[in-house]
Amino acid sequence: MGMSDFLEGYTFKTLRPGDIVKGEVIKVSDEGIIANIGYKSDAFVPKNELSLNPNFDVKKTFNVEDELDLYIISVENDEGNVLASKVMADDKLSREKIEKAYKNKEIIEGEIIEVVKGGVIAYSLGAKVFIPASQLELHYVDKLNEYLGKTLRLRIIEYIPGKKIVGSQKEVLKLEREKVKKALLSNLKEGDIVEGKVKNIIDKGAFVDIGGFDGFIPLSEISWERIKNPREVLGIGDKVSVYILNVDEKKKITLSLRKVLPDPWENAETKYHEGDVLKGTVTNITPFGVFVQLEPGIEGLIHKNDLENSIKTYKINDTIKVEILNINQQDKKINLKEVPLEEEDIPEIEHQELRITLGEIFNKNF
Repeated sequence: MGMSDFLEGYTFKTLRPGDIVKGEVIKVSDEGIIANIGYKSDAFVPKNELSLNPNFDVKKTFNVEDELDLYIISVENDEGNVLASKVMADDKLSREKIEKAYKNKEIIEGEIIEVVKGGVIAYSLGAKVFIPASQLELHYVDKLNEYLGKTLRLRIIEYIPGKKIVGSQKEVLKLEREKVKKALLSNLKEGDIVEGKVKNIIDKGAFVDIGGFDGFIPLSEISWERIKNPREVLGIGDKVSVYILNVDEKKKITLSLRKVLPDPWENAETKYHEGDVLKGTVTNITPFGVFVQLEPGIEGLIHKNDLENSIKTYKINDTIKVEILNINQQDKKINLKEVPLEEEDIPEIEHQELRITLGEIFNKNF
């Protein structure tokens, strides 16, 4: 490109501090660059006026014939050159870009150049952008120095011209997470079995992260066995396979853990028969009778008329001997009556403990 082409449209009769002009790099050194600005004197741009990053390498960043926007600091310095600044030109020109990015919620890139109290400073669109520590990640961040030199994708979340520019990588990450959620939700359907990790446990159930968002396992869907607290079976951080029970219009997902476990009722009629006498454990006491567990997940009811004693005399976890009156596998009901507990040992029906089965499920495919 000839000088006449370069200067076309950039004729300066006078040059004043504060002007922004085009410059062509004619010399590069460790101290800075010299640029032809079409004026009687060339412009010198010291290193600290080329970038806000004090550690950048001038010779690796700039080359002869590069074109730059330069802000005129002074028309003539001690050496007879114009003193100019690329940083100040970028800052002035960047205001329009920053305002546009802020209004349009654009995603921009910024290099982290400094760690300050409460966050870091990024250089983006020719301006310094403050990123609070709370806006760096979706999780808590305490080692801010690890971000120095990294380039992050940001959104401008606060902008006061000439005073404040605040950016956030967290907002970008949230948007990406929402896209992943939307894609995953569009593919989820009732009956699917997915992998997840227990995130939180409350008395009514457990929350499981199934790929960036949470589903909920109600207490009744955690185990075939009657349990009072999810913590009897689950712990935070446990990896589990879960069954999708429902995805409602509000994108709430209801899960089941017990549906990925063997249903103890599937073979109940082959294991239990009318007239069998065996031991069981009292799990619930009601005004009309006592529920007795024969194995985890299978309970039968002894009506109060079929008890040996008054209901008030029974306690949870009591061991009693029962006889099976009838069994309905389809409705998952067994009617029992109590028989006197004698000294002889009544063999229990063999079954696999629930926790062993859960352990096998947790470790499967992990």
